[in-house]
Amino acid sequence: MQRTFLDAIRIVKRHLEWAVTNRIGPLAISIILLTISFHFAGAPLTGSVNVSSPVLYRNSPAGTNPYVTTFPISKNSSDFTPFVLYPASNNTVWVVTIKEGNIVNNVVQPPQARIVNFTIGAKPHPVFNLTNAIPSDIFYDQKRNRVWFLENNSLAYYDATKGYTTIEHTFPGGSPQYMTNDTYGRIWITLLGSNQIVAYDPSGIVSPQFFDAPAASASLQGITIGPDGTIWFAETTAKRIGHIIPCLTGPCNVTDYGPPPNVEITFPIQLAVDRGGVVWFTDHGRGQFGSFNPSTGEWRVFGIGYCSETYNPDCPVGLPNAISLDSNGMIWFSEHFAGRVAKYDPTAGSLTEYFVPATTIPYVWWMWPGPGNLVWFTAFGLGEIGYVNASVPVPISISAGVQRVKVEQGASQAIPASITNQAGDAVYLNVAADGHDAPFGSPPLLYGSAIPSGIEPTPNTITAAFRVSAAWTADLGERYVTLTAYNANVAVSAFVTVNLTGTSVPYVSAGFASSIGVGSFALYLFSLPKNSQKDQDRRKNATKTDPPR
Repeated sequence: MQRTFLDAIRIVKRHLEWAVTNRIGPLAISIILLTISFHFAGAPLTGSVNVSSPVLYRNSPAGTNPYVTTFPISKNSSDFTPFVLYPASNNTVWVVTIKEGNIVNNVVQPPQARIVNFTIGAKPHPVFNLTNAIPSDIFYDQKRNRVWFLENNSLAYYDATKGYTTIEHTFPGGSPQYMTNDTYGRIWITLLGSNQIVAYDPSGIVSPQFFDAPAASASLQGITIGPDGTIWFAETTAKRIGHIIPCLTGPCNVTDYGPPPNVEITFPIQLAVDRGGVVWFTDHGRGQFGSFNPSTGEWRVFGIGYCSETYNPDCPVGLPNAISLDSNGMIWFSEHFAGRVAKYDPTAGSLTEYFVPATTIPYVWWMWPGPGNLVWFTAFGLGEIGYVNASVPVPISISAGVQRVKVEQGASQAIPASITNQAGDAVYLNVAADGHDAPFGSPPLLYGSAIPSGIEPTPNTITAAFRVSAAWTADLGERYVTLTAYNANVAVSAFVTVNLTGTSVPYVSAGFASSIGVGSFALYLFSLPKNSQKDQDRRKNATKTDPPR
């Protein structure tokens, strides 16, 4: 397959993901994107290594690195591939696998799905087949030994004790998307088709309660429960976060919240609430995640860590998706296009991103923390599931020397940072911006580099200077930039607030200012091949100590 064709595929996929997530319902989004991804996920990345043909550099095709272990679920590219999962123990997970519809005699066959039990050391065991259905969510009820899943307009479960499947309740035209369960045993579900949230009691004691979303045609997606028992949900195309205070009688309090004008989110899709009541969300329309504090009204948006296209051509796009908290209060989320599983420490303010070992793009759609400090994920681009072992210490750290810097339009500013690298190989340094300042398909409005650009293993702390540059057209105001140290297995990042201000340099004329802007853009483009080639050279060196394939 020609490199130009592969590049064209990626461009189409990116445009489709970005376009459909802003214009049509998420159920259609899932079907379209999964069809595209499955059709091309098996395409090998071949060709010589050069600037115009980026390739994946992975440290182990065997499916393991110091932090990540993967297991094959699919036998080949035409087999069922893992989509969403839920851990039942430290060695068993329940998985929804799906398969795109084939064309037989010019007739498109419906998609198929399976509910699969996977236990480490045993073969994947399908327990139930579905036709013309793509379950978008699954969770395991340990008390009843039931595996709950969403099938078209219905809530269903597989009884793992008795070995049968039951359609529990149907919501005509509801198109259920995601679900969560509360301490009373009720299951809360977002209904895309009716623009409602339903609270369903499997015991039948309480009749189903329906709540209209505050925003019209909100494209309801993720839903979660906070430590206070209240419900939070994503009004995706409305770009808002909804909130329900449950009640058994009378009208319940249902409201929603949107970010201020200076905080831009595109497609909030999944939610998690930490112990302090702060709502964390993934923005699947951009390479960013964020938080909303209901107590203070503060919104924050963070870009994911730097990810080079020489590692993964789709890496900078990111598209975070599933999000949840582990037992230690760490916030975990999947990076769909970047192919990483990320952990954010809200106390330290640091981000750690684990690369999934692969030789093709993993497409990490789903992630969920489980027992044993293992964080499970699906990589449907590989036909694999796996886990990150969060107990393994990461011997790389980075901390910024300042909390806030001022950068003028058309200028740059150095940010000092301290890096430790006690890993067995070199780490490299770079800068990333959020989705607003690094829009897909356009030159970034904030960008940077670091001196030195790489650090060999050392017991000592090294000081580096990250230089952040702003385009003349960059918007004024405060936002975060991401300072990243990374190797072939993991990326560690710190965040610094940049206050972008107007230039203090007087303009001689509008024409002179325009020429400066064009010149800056030209310099940026001129620097790309050099930086890209240097990055590739560094990645080659970083993989010299890899185990033989």
